[in-house]
Amino acid sequence: MGEGRCYLRLVSGVSRSVVSAVELTRLAMAFGAIADLLLIVILSRSDPQYHYMPVASMPLLQAFVAATVTAVGLFSFAAALNDLLDVRHDRVFSPGRPIAAGRISALQAMSLALASLLLALVGVISFGPGGIFVAILVAGGSLFYNATAKHIPAVGLLTIGGIHAAHMLIPNDQFTFTLPACLALTHATAIATIIHVIQSKRPALSRRSSWTVVLGWLACVATMGWFGYSRSSDGFWPASTPFWGPYIPLVAMAACVPVIHRKIRRATSPAVAAEKVARYGALWQALYAASWLFACGEPVWGAGALVFAGLGFGTMTLLKEFAGSTGHPLAFRG
Repeated sequence: MGEGRCYLRLVSGVSRSVVSAVELTRLAMAFGAIADLLLIVILSRSDPQYHYMPVASMPLLQAFVAATVTAVGLFSFAAALNDLLDVRHDRVFSPGRPIAAGRISALQAMSLALASLLLALVGVISFGPGGIFVAILVAGGSLFYNATAKHIPAVGLLTIGGIHAAHMLIPNDQFTFTLPACLALTHATAIATIIHVIQSKRPALSRRSSWTVVLGWLACVATMGWFGYSRSSDGFWPASTPFWGPYIPLVAMAACVPVIHRKIRRATSPAVAAEKVARYGALWQALYAASWLFACGEPVWGAGALVFAGLGFGTMTLLKEFAGSTGHPLAFRG
């Protein structure tokens, strides 16, 4: 009986440590980031103009593994860094977070963040010097956001959007079809803005800051669109795009609005509402990936992306249930 109890305590302790690490790194929300990179891998390999790029010449499985490892590494690095630098705030306003609650020490969190960054760098090596440069840029952007930009609402919100857009270029830094990156920037900026308002974060988003975000977003989208159009022989869309293709991403974007609105209305508190917006906003990126694949005439890959999105939602649910059984319900923060 004594040995059995010791074993159960050991298993329980390991389970709690795993749950705390998953909560710290937001791993359940990484499916969207993975889908973004897999989308660019597939589109780059289907376009002969990128035949010289590492993403097109390497085996497909290697490209998928490299993209997944890079996405998970960068996502976990940014999430762990966020909690590490926010520990004072969390001890007051979010005492249930892993570091604030004492389930993970600051040293362990720092080690996890550095390990995640190293993992991302190992994965991105396959994409060549261009991919490494963009990955370093994304990691630097995450550090800039967490250390400085988030204290200036307009700058912080635009930085989040810019990080998401740049992240998509890691597999192919020469990718000229920039509309998916524009949508990623728009979606990430909108979700971050909603969370900022719901949680009444300080400093508050003033009218001047709101206009700065809107104008900054317009400038970024216009610049990215012009860059893609000027460097692509196909214009805004690949030549393989069916006539109805452009409407599919628009439908996916429109469908996100009532879902987010419903989650906010049904939430029992601003904190819960922000958590749900962050969760569904992150996982909706996988649905965007599917919509772009269908739009670009890749229905088989599009169906696969839908399955991947379903896997993401299922994993998120299972992790929350498993976390609840350990006595530490899983909380997601944007």
